[in-house]
Amino acid sequence: MLCPSCAHDNIPGVDVCENCGSDLAGLDLPEAQDGVAGRLLTDEIGDLPLAPRVTALPDETVAAVIGRMRRERQGYAMVIEEDRLVGIFTERDVLERTVLEGDPSTPIAELMTRDAVTLRPDQGLAEAIGIMADQRIRHIPLVDRAGRECGLIGGRDVLRYIAEFYPESLINLPPRLDQTMTRPEGG
Repeated sequence: MLCPSCAHDNIPGVDVCENCGSDLAGLDLPEAQDGVAGRLLTDEIGDLPLAPRVTALPDETVAAVIGRMRRERQGYAMVIEEDRLVGIFTERDVLERTVLEGDPSTPIAELMTRDAVTLRPDQGLAEAIGIMADQRIRHIPLVDRAGRECGLIGGRDVLRYIAEFYPESLINLPPRLDQTMTRPEGG
């Protein structure tokens, strides 16, 4: 990023010019754009239609929670105690913790991820996408300003939102444009 005062080429994201000490904070913010890119930068998480929530109590068994996740066809359960998020249990926890060290009657509180990353519905969609990519997570619980659980944004929610901006004919293109189907696929 070029310093407007001395034209020194700084590393992107620095707050102070390495050459002259000028304040650079906020100068490398993304510019508003049209279409999907612009909406991703301006829309809030709460603007998305989010999937139904799957919740569990800390003393519920792993078997009961996994059963609920399967019935609801969701890859997570938010663990709630007195309207407060105390953890999240995801498919990754099933693979990494339950299979290796858990017994189906273990309380979910013993295997859940504590101190889960959370966001508020009034935070930006781009922020949620960035956190999902940087931390390699697919589910981020939402809490209100008082810390009460109020939803969850998942990778599927983001993909559905982005897909709405594209015509169905584009979304249904084959992986390779030169590919032609010799027989119908699917159900």
